[in-house]
Parts: sequence; C-alpha cells; structure tokens
Amino acid sequence: MRAADLALATTPPMPDIACYHAQQCAEKYLKGYLIVHGTRFRYVHELAYLASLCAKTDPSFGDLLEAAATLQDYASDVRYPEEDGAEPTAQDAMEAIRLARLIRDYIRTRVVA
Repeated sequence: MRAADLALATTPPMPDIACYHAQQCAEKYLKGYLIVHGTRFRYVHELAYLASLCAKTDPSFGDLLEAAATLQDYASDVRYPEEDGAEPTAQDAMEAIRLARLIRDYIRTRVVA
C-alpha cells in the first residue's frame, strides 16, 4: 500500500504504478488468507477468482467480489498496455487504493497474526 501511496503522491504522479501496487497488495492479502486456511489455488492474478475461493471458507467474502474484479486488470494492463488503451488517471488510482485498503482491512479482521 505504501508503494501505491508514494506513486500517487510523487510529482508528477504515477497513477499507473499506484494502480499496479494497489492490485498487488490486494492479491497478496487474498492469497495469504487462502494459505492460512489451507485452500489451494491457481497462481494467477485474477482477484475475483481468489475472492470467490475465499468466499467458500467465509461467504461474506462475496461482498468483495466487485472490488476484486475492479482491481484485477491492473496486474497486467499496467505492465502490458494496449496501444489504444487509456492510461489510469489519478482518480482511478485513488479508487484502486481505496479498494485495496478495503480488501486488506477486511482480511486483517479475519486473520489473527
């Protein structure tokens, strides 16, 4: 999350990098939750898939599916942009950071270190 925040706060801001790091944060938290619960998963960047697996352990994870789906494309779109694809804006990055925090905080309340 810190990398995402820093990428957006720099001058000029780097919203594409902020979106990527927000996606990565959410991905690592979802995978961590699955590992803690002994759930096997494919090694992919598909956050909606990962959140749906989490929902098999805890159905309330269904509330995160939309947030996960919104974030998941930032894993590849930023690294492999399409020629005609629009770059993420600062507004997109702020939303990505908000969604990543939502997922992170949600999981933190369900996993005790």
